[in-house]
Amino acid sequence: MASDERDGRVPLAVLTALALAAGAAWWRAAAPEPGPATAAPAASAEAFFRTVMVDPPTGVVWPSRPGSDLPPGVRRGAVTEPERSVVMRVEADGTARVLRMSHVVWRETSSLTPDGPPVVRQVNPSRGDDYRLTVSCSGDGVVAVRLSGAGDGDARRVLRCGGRLELPVLGAPVLVRFSGVRGRAELDARLEALY
Repeated sequence: MASDERDGRVPLAVLTALALAAGAAWWRAAAPEPGPATAAPAASAEAFFRTVMVDPPTGVVWPSRPGSDLPPGVRRGAVTEPERSVVMRVEADGTARVLRMSHVVWRETSSLTPDGPPVVRQVNPSRGDDYRLTVSCSGDGVVAVRLSGAGDGDARRVLRCGGRLELPVLGAPVLVRFSGVRGRAELDARLEALY
């Protein structure tokens, strides 16, 4: 009986070793060849930019448009206002600049409850216009913020009162809907134009 068990385990061990060897060979063959860095392609005459958000406490950068990526070497940005997100525009040549607030386009202050009607605002930026939507609330409630028309699908965020939410709004018409989820919330939302 022990001999039969050993006979079954030997082919299994051999097959496992062969599978691992084949996987390692494939991994090495598929790996990119190390070599000198290639030059970046020349920028076209067409206007090109990317906008990113920087989290001030951590310095983490993330694209603010779905599917966009960062140029090599862009990782951190300077903090312009404590406790505020920083929006940066990265040009095609790799230069970056921090966008600052120009003016408040609109401000919404409302009382929200779960059984009350939502508050809806429209944002109609032109191509190349950058905005930041800042949402905060006071009270014991929770507010849902939904952006329709932003990128590939709707963006939905939930904010507990006492916190703050900052979202970029870039170059496309967006419908913003604020609704009470739980408790009573005194909404304070504003759309800031950036330059």
